[in-house]
Amino acid sequence: MRKITVFYIISIIMLSNGALFTWMFIGTPLNIWRQVIWVIGLVILAQLYSKARLTKILKIFLALFSICLIQALYARAIYGFNITRLFYGFWLYFSGLPFIIFPYIYIWSGYKKESFYDLFTILGVFMSLGIIIDYTTGGIFTETLAPASISEGLLESKRYCFLSEAPTTFGVYYSLCLICTLNRMYLCKYNSTKLILLFAALLSIFGAWFTGSRQIVAVLALTFVISFSYYLFRARDKKGFIIGAIAIIIAILPTVQIFLFTDDAYSERYSSESIKEDKRYAYWERGFQENITDNALIFLFGKAFTLTQGQKAAPNEITGSHYENTFFSRISETGLVGLLLLLLPIIYSAYHNKKWTFFSVSIFSLYIAYLFICFVSPNGIHQTTQTAIFIAWGMFLNRSLFDKDYKGLSNSGIYHT
Repeated sequence: MRKITVFYIISIIMLSNGALFTWMFIGTPLNIWRQVIWVIGLVILAQLYSKARLTKILKIFLALFSICLIQALYARAIYGFNITRLFYGFWLYFSGLPFIIFPYIYIWSGYKKESFYDLFTILGVFMSLGIIIDYTTGGIFTETLAPASISEGLLESKRYCFLSEAPTTFGVYYSLCLICTLNRMYLCKYNSTKLILLFAALLSIFGAWFTGSRQIVAVLALTFVISFSYYLFRARDKKGFIIGAIAIIIAILPTVQIFLFTDDAYSERYSSESIKEDKRYAYWERGFQENITDNALIFLFGKAFTLTQGQKAAPNEITGSHYENTFFSRISETGLVGLLLLLLPIIYSAYHNKKWTFFSVSIFSLYIAYLFICFVSPNGIHQTTQTAIFIAWGMFLNRSLFDKDYKGLSNSGIYHT
């Protein structure tokens, strides 16, 4: 079991630093390393799903997969979409699924929940520091790892992504690291350790600023405010901690202000004028009209599987629009099935959430961040996003193992699904 745990940890590190490994494997057979991870993960899931009591959930996904397969065959017959494009679509639709079992495997390998939270805390701090270093060095990582045609535009607009593939695609994963840091803080007994972890959580918001992505800054801030506010409301030993937290914030605020507002590129990007000039609402309006009001059949069944995934299309194949909105993109491809695949983790968790604790609040704050990303961009379908959502869902399914305040199940800790 521990070998499987190591496989998942390595996979998560690779996926969250995709630009580095794509750069390393370019021109080799391993350029499909993401798909290889996915296939191996599905094999592991198929072997262990009964032990993790995921039978009912996987039956739902099998039914949705079957419907998607019919839609893919239709797209192949009517529009002539190539096999590579269709396979890529299935990978995107179900790329996060193998990671639903990771929290279960991690704990049943003999590791403690504290070390699970420590893992993502370290990964979050690593990303934060990396983005800040990338910024202060003028984009050394972005320039080296991104294709020249892309890196030039990113550096000109002061957008940095460290070892990731784009400065807009890892917001939900970043939020997962943040809630794990806060949950680790919640488990700590000593205020000194709590304050260090609070600083690590704030560091992620600081790092997000230098991605140049407003959506990532928004979801990090949203996740932090919801989770930390609940913590302050419920924590019993909060008096000394609050004093220390205020002291830290007062101490670092002048430096943070100087760092954040001396760069004109960021001041302009985050200004109210720049936000007003954003034309996303026009794409959303078109997506609503084309996929809901103008044609009810598209809303129910979609138009063509993988329609919006033009990067894998042959020159003679049609491509759709991302609409700057994940929901409309999925509806345009597979209708209600695509919408259900996006929302299923949230629907399931909401139905089975019998008690609000700090852990469950933090999970749902991540879900809210995910919904926001889905609404303002097509990045809700990105593999890093889906991986983070399914890891969080797996944590919720095994919440008696991860949540010290949850007493709803036996000590076995396995959630009946």
